[in-house]
This record gives sequence, structure tokens and C-alpha cells, in this order.
Amino acid sequence: MAPGADGSRRQRVTPIVKDDTMTPLRIAVLGAGLIGRRHIQTILAMPEAAELVAVADPVVDPAGLDVGAAAWFADAQEMLDRVKPEAVIIATPNALHLQQGQWCCERGIHFLMEKPVTVTLDEAAALVQAVRQSGVKTLVGHHRRYLGVVQQAKQWLADGRLGRLVVASVVWATRKPDAYYQAAWRTQPGGGPLLINAIHEIDMLRHLCGDIHAVSGVKSHANRGFAVEDTAAAVFEFDNGCLGTLACTDAGLSPWTIEQGSGENPAFGYTGQSAYRLIGTEGSLELPVLRAWSPRVTGEAAWDKPIVGDPLLPKVQDPYQVQLSHFQRLVRLDEPPVVSVLDGARTLAATLAVAESSQTQARCVPRAF
Repeated sequence: MAPGADGSRRQRVTPIVKDDTMTPLRIAVLGAGLIGRRHIQTILAMPEAAELVAVADPVVDPAGLDVGAAAWFADAQEMLDRVKPEAVIIATPNALHLQQGQWCCERGIHFLMEKPVTVTLDEAAALVQAVRQSGVKTLVGHHRRYLGVVQQAKQWLADGRLGRLVVASVVWATRKPDAYYQAAWRTQPGGGPLLINAIHEIDMLRHLCGDIHAVSGVKSHANRGFAVEDTAAAVFEFDNGCLGTLACTDAGLSPWTIEQGSGENPAFGYTGQSAYRLIGTEGSLELPVLRAWSPRVTGEAAWDKPIVGDPLLPKVQDPYQVQLSHFQRLVRLDEPPVVSVLDGARTLAATLAVAESSQTQARCVPRAF
């Protein structure tokens, strides 16, 4: 492992395999906030996959950003009509997602929608319908599915190495700085850690454990006092009989987030700690620091028998770069989407079921899509 800038030990990043036979996407970015800037940096770093042709944001001052030779617009529709990009990354506030996705569908522009796919389930249904009618190709930005360690864990489960999956647990706990909430929309419903952060973990649980058929949840805003929650917890019932738990907060300091454990986001200090536990009848797996637990003697899976934990060599890649390469192949080669708008709608339904359950104090069945 190579030392990070902060003195920590980080895994070396596996380079992306490049395909020089494909033409780069002429791509634009809507929204130049935190996540939009990450996409802009990724595009500029991968000219073989995409050419940044335009950025649209009505608030951000472009003087402080590196957008290469891309044109800058304050109005998104004007940009779409004048530049005519063939693909767009939508990284705007959540409430704008449906309208901007529909704009792309009307113009035949492929798009990658940052999560959540929309704010409400009715909006999600409308966007799914618009995509079906238009035939545009879409992704939803649940980028953690592209992490090398997640791909390895998915294969580990598919190979049956844990036996039958019994329980999955995840913690996402960090303390966001006060300046983060200077953007007023983050203090209002839809702008809290449930839809911004926990939705990633719920998508990951769906990806690794299967479809969710029932949810029980609670949430609180006692720590920050905003209209939106700062803490949430949930129990998930999966179709295969597995149970899952989630604890999420943006008001508490801890080493347990997938960002801190994987080093995939440079804004998070690296801790090398696992936030996920996948537990099966024959063994367990920790993520994102891959460690597999199994009986010391094959076949002796019991509490009175020795158990050993073996670290696995993780494949580490920048998930945004892997996602962009996939987006290029999706458009150019018709590769099946890793996370379609329909799949994103199902993750949104499970996430909103946590909020609904917290309000009704009852077990909730996510809306079917």
C-alpha cells in the first residue's frame, strides 16, 4: 500500500482499461455544486471517454472553476438547445431532477441522473415513463456499485462462499461541517442524510442482498434542529429472508463510512475501517476493507469452533471514472445499465419507506415499480 497525503495507508488504484475504438461522448453537466464538480473533474481527466462541451449553473461563479474549453451557461434549457450535447450529467438540487430529465427525454439526450432519481415516487414514475417513451439511455449515479471492493463482494456472494445470507448491517456516521448547510435546500425536507447519504447505503443493500419487501424506520432532527432529519435508522426485510440494519447520521463523528474505509472520496479522511458486515450461514464479509471470516476447519461452522479472518486483496478504482467509462459504453455499445432509472426508482421507494415508517410508526412496504 502507498501512503496517502495525510500519512495514512491507501490501496493503490487500479487503472481504468481504455478502449480507443470508441468516440468520446460530447457531454454537458447541469449543476456545478459539490457533486457536479466531481463529475467535471472526472470528465476532464478522461478525454478518451468524454469531452466536456458545456456546464450550466445559475448560481455558481465559473471564474473559480476549471471547466477546460467548455461553454458556461446560467440557463440549462438554453445550453441544451444551443450546444446540443449527446449526453448530460444532471447534478442539480433534487427538486429539479424530474423536469431536467424530461427536458433530456424531449430532446433525445442520454443522461446520468445523480441520486436520488427524483424527490417523490410520483415524479419517479413520471420519469420512468418519459424514458420508456423517448428511448434515451440513462444511468442513476449510485456510484458505489462501481467500487472494486463492492464488485468483489458481489461475486463472493454469488459464489456462495458465505452460505445463505442471514444478516447485513451498515453504519454511515459522520459530522458534516456547519458551512455545508449554508445551502438552504439542505435544511429542508429532501435535503438531509436520508436522501443524500443513506440512499447510497440502501442501494448498496439492494445490490448485495436483493430486493426489499418491507421496511421499519425511525428518524430524528434533535441534533441540528432543522426541518429535515439529521439521524435515521432502519430495519429491512429482504425477499430472500435476510434482514438488514442501517444507522445513518450527519451529526456524529466516527470512522465508519464507506468513504472513509475505501478512500474513494478525497474529502473524507481515510480510516481503513469497515462500515458493512455481511453475515451468512457459512461465513461473513467486511466492507470496504475486505476481510472474510470463515471456520478454521472447513465444515465446522459453529460458535464453539475456531473462526479466522483473512484479509482479501481489494481491487481499488475511482468509481466515478468507472461509471463514466460505463456511461460511454452504454451509449456507444448499448451495454446494459448498472443502475437504470427504474432501478433508481426502486431504491428511492425503499428509502422513502424509511421516512414513511418513521411517521406512521408502522412497518412499510415500498411502492412497487
